[in-house]
Amino acid sequence: MSSDESSSIERITAGGAAAALDRLAGTDLVERGCVTIISVEAIRKRSGDRWPRKRDAVWAYLGRKFDEHLAYQDIRHRVDETDFLIAMTSEEGVAAQAVSLKILEEALLFFLGVADPADMKIRAVSAINGEELACTDIDLTRVTDHRTAPAVEVIAVSACQAAVDPAEERRRNPISFVTASGQNLRIDFSLEEAVSLRHKVTAALRIEPTVTHIASGRTIPARAFAKLSDDDIAFIDRASLDYAALFAGAGDTPQPPLILPLSFRTLSTRKGRQGLIGTEGLPPQRVKTGVMVELIDVDRGTPEARLLEVTGLVGQLCKGVLVRLQPGRDAVGPAKGARLQGLTISAVDLGNSDTQIAAHMLTIASQARGRAPVLMIHGLASEGYLDVAEVAGFTHASLRGARSALAQPAA
Repeated sequence: MSSDESSSIERITAGGAAAALDRLAGTDLVERGCVTIISVEAIRKRSGDRWPRKRDAVWAYLGRKFDEHLAYQDIRHRVDETDFLIAMTSEEGVAAQAVSLKILEEALLFFLGVADPADMKIRAVSAINGEELACTDIDLTRVTDHRTAPAVEVIAVSACQAAVDPAEERRRNPISFVTASGQNLRIDFSLEEAVSLRHKVTAALRIEPTVTHIASGRTIPARAFAKLSDDDIAFIDRASLDYAALFAGAGDTPQPPLILPLSFRTLSTRKGRQGLIGTEGLPPQRVKTGVMVELIDVDRGTPEARLLEVTGLVGQLCKGVLVRLQPGRDAVGPAKGARLQGLTISAVDLGNSDTQIAAHMLTIASQARGRAPVLMIHGLASEGYLDVAEVAGFTHASLRGARSALAQPAA
């Protein structure tokens, strides 16, 4: 498929169309690039006169693959004899398209023995008018770049960095400042590729700021930010937003969303929320469609009513709100009651030994199960932890990001 803007109209002729389209009504799945049409026309052509006898087997096989790769709340519906509509609620944009492509690829391999790119017919649904679907072609190269091998690759990270002006990246990473108490601190930024553990596709890119005390070289973890002043925290958040603007991309191009760690203290103020949508290079519409905010400092001292209010206000400005948990007896307690897209945990907060980390992962996943659609662990030290995270019950994970290759070492 080419990456141009060619479009087509598809009419649903199979039964049950109204119910399928009613489920899509009122959602933003189409706008988010989560609704696709895959076609097994290649199988019908190769089958020739045998197609009427073979199609039931093809439909049954696809049904099994839908059950294997899609969640129960995802939508799947046969459009006609060869085309199938897939709407994913559990993944975003390119990640959802990559799952659809994987289903089609497995069907072609099973029935034809080969998945020729010319036969991989997949389109994105751009509009729904009654029982007619307006569709646009999907660039297969762009989608396959966001599918990962069993060992996580940083394809999406590399692609994003390649599109950034190196001089501008060096200007924003690293960045130093003096705190209210007179300490010299440096902020280094890195990118992490957040992978869907179930679908093995890149679901998001996560920006990770690392704050270091320059004189001692000591890293200040996010859990220690409470010792910094509101102005210091606001500076870190502004620097994070400025860096995120480099990787925002075009608002009309489907791509993994950015996960941006920011402080609850900053976003609880009107000025802080204005900064979220007022950063140069991050227009409000792009924030709304492509940025997920991870609140990093919600703890037992955070008033529940205030958390509900702030997450509601921030959720109106961005794609979704996540809350970072701290390990403990009731890790999820501080986030109870808030309507969140996800809960996260930083691997660096779980201990040093493999035993400690694995034990905390199992405990936190058990406590958080069912509390939010996404349960993510980020900053894992090696790929070996990915299997542990999946078994524990995490939905997404990322490996510790190396500092951008574009950035020069700080003095």
